[in-house]
Amino acid sequence: MPNSRFARIVAVALAAALSAAAGFANAEDLQAGRKLAERYCAKCHNIEKGGAPKLIPPTFASIAGYRAPNYIRSAIAAPDLHKGMPGMAWALPTADDIDNLTAYIVSLEAK
Repeated sequence: MPNSRFARIVAVALAAALSAAAGFANAEDLQAGRKLAERYCAKCHNIEKGGAPKLIPPTFASIAGYRAPNYIRSAIAAPDLHKGMPGMAWALPTADDIDNLTAYIVSLEAK
């Protein structure tokens, strides 16, 4: 099927682009992402680099360690509000907000 092959190519290219973008965030992007995390996410998640990993809700460091950047970005861009992210019912974020919050979360991965 040509369409499914094309869809796979597009998905792989998009995932690579998102991963690269998250890896090259500058300090301002990370600071903006942290501010968003403080405002919208810290009520439920531990948004700091350290801390004991937990599952519900996971710490940002755990998310960074166990999820790919493209998965993180998609969860921010289109959260499933019926599965436990009530704080995400805020006004739809801009593309920059999504990128900055993704970059901040990814930056917390233990290297």
